[in-house]
Amino acid sequence: MDKWPEVQATVRSVEQFEDIPDRYGDSPRKLADVIFAYDDLQQEHQYGSITVDWNSALYDAKENDTFTIRVNPKQGEKYYSPEATESGY
Repeated sequence: MDKWPEVQATVRSVEQFEDIPDRYGDSPRKLADVIFAYDDLQQEHQYGSITVDWNSALYDAKENDTFTIRVNPKQGEKYYSPEATESGY
């Protein structure tokens, strides 16, 4: 697999919410959906979204804040962010 280069992403919106607790009575997790824009390696404008935990720097991000993502060099619409939370508990 080719290395996925880093590019700057710009926050477009952040919506905070609480995850529904599971049947074991765990407290709901505080999460946020982050919508962002970026230019891929072919300089085409792309949009993406990730969900982050409350302890991520992006949880309280504001519009036009920037952060780094990795982009697939062959498919610019595919990206990866280590800030993204894994789904489930």
